[in-house]
Amino acid sequence: MKTAILSAVLIGLAFQSNAQDMLFRAKLQVKEVPELVVTALEEDFPNYSIIEYNAIPVEYVEGDVYINPNIDSNADYDTFQIVMKEKGKELTATYDRNGELIKITEHFKNVPLPYSVSKSIAKEYPNWKFEKDSYDMVQIGNDKAKKRYRVVLENHGKKIHVHTSAKGKILNHHKRA
Repeated sequence: MKTAILSAVLIGLAFQSNAQDMLFRAKLQVKEVPELVVTALEEDFPNYSIIEYNAIPVEYVEGDVYINPNIDSNADYDTFQIVMKEKGKELTATYDRNGELIKITEHFKNVPLPYSVSKSIAKEYPNWKFEKDSYDMVQIGNDKAKKRYRVVLENHGKKIHVHTSAKGKILNHHKRA
């Protein structure tokens, strides 16, 4: 009986995760994106090349996110997510239908670490070697951007992931399998 219940739960989770991916984005062609969004995008990020345009069925109301599952056509979307690249930098920008920038997410790989981050990690993990790192930044509206670094360290074949703030405060760490 336990096996049957566990199987049903796992199958349900599999279907749910697939449905969520389909619910949260629809790939679009540039001609399907509102002109106000395209114009704002060209002004805000002139040097970036567009990887993909997505429509997402969410609305931002006073800082809260609401999912709208009743989307019938591309014309019903109010939120658009654009993935861009420039010289090894990846950026995702989210706009509303009127071309207002809602959210920016940046992801950079193997960037020079700030001194405060390097110093903090070296102090906490002596004898560990820096193997690779990445930088993530998320800014919603006019709120202050949250900047985080993820560093992979190596010592005698063992690896560990260390997450820090931009000021070098170690937020967490975990061993890599």
